[in-house]
Amino acid sequence: MAAGLQANNLSGVAVITNPGGLKATPYNMITLYDYYTQFQPHLMHELYYANGRGDITGILDMNAAVGTYASDVVKHSEMGRLHNRLTGVTLSTNTFTSPTPHNLKVGMEILISDGVIEKQAVVSSITSATVFVALNKETGAWGLDLTNNNTLDISTDFSNSWAKGTENFTEGYKWEPDIYENNTHILKWIYTVSNSDRAHIVWIDCPDGVPRWCNVELERSQILFNNLKEITQFFRRRTDPNSPAAGLANTSLGLQGIVPTIENYGNLVNGYITSVADLEDFALRIAEQGGDAKEYYILSTIEQMNHFNAFAATVSSDQVGGANYGAFNNNPDMALYLDFKSIYVSGITFHFKPWKILNDPTILSYGQFNTTGFSFLGIPVGKKNVIMDSREVRKPYLQILYRGMGDENRRDEVQVFGRGGTPHKKDTTEHHFLTEMTNQVVGANMFFVGRKDTSFYS
Repeated sequence: MAAGLQANNLSGVAVITNPGGLKATPYNMITLYDYYTQFQPHLMHELYYANGRGDITGILDMNAAVGTYASDVVKHSEMGRLHNRLTGVTLSTNTFTSPTPHNLKVGMEILISDGVIEKQAVVSSITSATVFVALNKETGAWGLDLTNNNTLDISTDFSNSWAKGTENFTEGYKWEPDIYENNTHILKWIYTVSNSDRAHIVWIDCPDGVPRWCNVELERSQILFNNLKEITQFFRRRTDPNSPAAGLANTSLGLQGIVPTIENYGNLVNGYITSVADLEDFALRIAEQGGDAKEYYILSTIEQMNHFNAFAATVSSDQVGGANYGAFNNNPDMALYLDFKSIYVSGITFHFKPWKILNDPTILSYGQFNTTGFSFLGIPVGKKNVIMDSREVRKPYLQILYRGMGDENRRDEVQVFGRGGTPHKKDTTEHHFLTEMTNQVVGANMFFVGRKDTSFYS
């Protein structure tokens, strides 16, 4: 009886010797995880990692458009609000003093509120950029509450009225757009193995007929590098040029992460979203910011998902079933496949999903980070008009950019030195990982970021 030589071992992997004429290069590498998912899915349960694979990636590609950039700095301009409102204004007789430039002109009518009553007035003279005189449109005293250092809010672009035959204002407003920029960032990692240990490389005969090789340590290094990319894009703060760290050799100031950008220009939340009323407040803030986004990703901790499950169970089916699934090609099944749970509140669809980064005890969870860590991140879905290169274009709210032009793209560069790669003097094989990247946050005032601590943001 002939020996029953098996093509596969007990793990399901078809192991062969190094195929003739083939070298182990980045182009014919495969991870064990990918091999199992593509060719042996029924054996996935046997591929066990004690603390998970450790990958926390996927949000970048899922939530953001991906593009390229050519220069060291990526810039865009956003036009501010059309109307102007003054806060913290004080009044003495008919003289108003604003802590910020009022931008008023003689003849303009303004609307004044002390929080209880409203008055209207006509600007009669301009004293300075922050001081003006306005006369009451009603007879009698102002009647405004100015006790206990109470200040006034004023809507400046309210109205005006002119007599027949009079001239117009001598000049109008000029709106200067706000310029936002981000910088290029080079991220690196390395995996080194002595050539005597290259026996750790395993060649696999895949069912598609193309032999591939795998190495567990290299796979782990690649996962770690991808994690570093995602953490950097979301949470890294650009190094202050005047800081001690800025003087270190071979380092750059780098990019500003998505979350720090939101913290500088967006909406800050202490604690968790615990009710539909909280989402109604979000929807109101979105309207107040002039936003047109109708869908939001809420990437959250498990605690936040628990809060969502609790209050979503109390709402009507219309709020849950009426959600818009445009972000998933109008397919609720795709949303479920990606582990999203959705709810429709005040004209906005909020898609909730747990985010591995926020729940990983070695990154942003556990210990002291369990207090200062993030509870959720709210990202609008869609596009917004901005000015780039002196013309108006429509850009995604969030875009991940990789350095590139023409055939050159530095999204994922892997260089191999030693066996199977560029020869060098060392008796080792090295895999050098590199990416050059940045991000572009458009309409940061439409984003939300929440911290676990109920008093983190003052």
